[in-house]
Amino acid sequence: MRGRLQPYLGTIRIASAASTLFLLSIGGLYLYTNHHLDTKYPEHPDIKDKETRKLLRGAALREHIAPDPRIAYMFLQRALELIYKQGDLSEDSEAVQEIIARLAGAAAQFGEQKTSMLYSAWSKVVDADGQIQGVGNSDHWRKQQVCRLADTLGPLQIENGDYQGAITTYGTALRALKDLDLEEPKQANYIISLGEAFALSGDLQSAYTLLMSVLIDLNKRPQTQQVDRWTCLDSIVMLDIAQVEQQRGHLQQSRKWAESGLQVTSQHKTVGACDNCHAHLLVHLAKLSESQGDLKAALDYLSLGIKHFKETSTGDLNILDSEIR
Repeated sequence: MRGRLQPYLGTIRIASAASTLFLLSIGGLYLYTNHHLDTKYPEHPDIKDKETRKLLRGAALREHIAPDPRIAYMFLQRALELIYKQGDLSEDSEAVQEIIARLAGAAAQFGEQKTSMLYSAWSKVVDADGQIQGVGNSDHWRKQQVCRLADTLGPLQIENGDYQGAITTYGTALRALKDLDLEEPKQANYIISLGEAFALSGDLQSAYTLLMSVLIDLNKRPQTQQVDRWTCLDSIVMLDIAQVEQQRGHLQQSRKWAESGLQVTSQHKTVGACDNCHAHLLVHLAKLSESQGDLKAALDYLSLGIKHFKETSTGDLNILDSEIR
């Protein structure tokens, strides 16, 4: 028998080694993923039940590693049901309130607004004057919870036209974030969002001042060739400033900022965020040219927008076609 198998033993050994390597790589990936989740997104220590922790781990995986908000929502909802059934944690506990914030965030990502849930959670950490409050929870946790909730509540308020509410939300989150001394890109994002809320509310001067302050801070950062969370953030700010300047009637300044933004996005053509911003900048310049009576320039920008869409699949082809017509 061995003699008959001899010609195939080499192949069998190779296949066996390959299978072993495959299993090791899968095991390594599993260990790395768990380590990453434990480090970056740990479960609250008050949650002791293994099944609940497993559900929350699955939710974190679907929130941050392999995003699927609907699956994340189901995991979080089931975890919350188990906690309520066991009765070990109260509604106001840090662990439960964290899950509620995550649940509302997952729902928002697939278009379901949990506004009452968000406002209820927000009222537990922020008073009517926008001051961070809360009894029985640590000051550090309350500030973290403010940021968790603001990431979902702020965009929903803007979407629903509650610009003053968004100003309060982002202003409170910005103060909390600075006290926590967390990463600067998130601070910049909050300031940009605050500036956009001011602009939508009609306070263009405050919007302009805030956005310019972000741009100044961005220009102070060390120059690097690495693509990271800062990449193209300055072009997003330039687009916002261009739009504010247009609303203020400063059309030449608006054009200048939009063209500067294009120079930035053109340097990072493989970065999705830059491609998206590039598309918006082209549409802005087209509309700006049209408002100034330069239809040829407007058509040129829209043609560039269509070319950009074909190359990157970013932008809105329907808007481009409509503008051209």
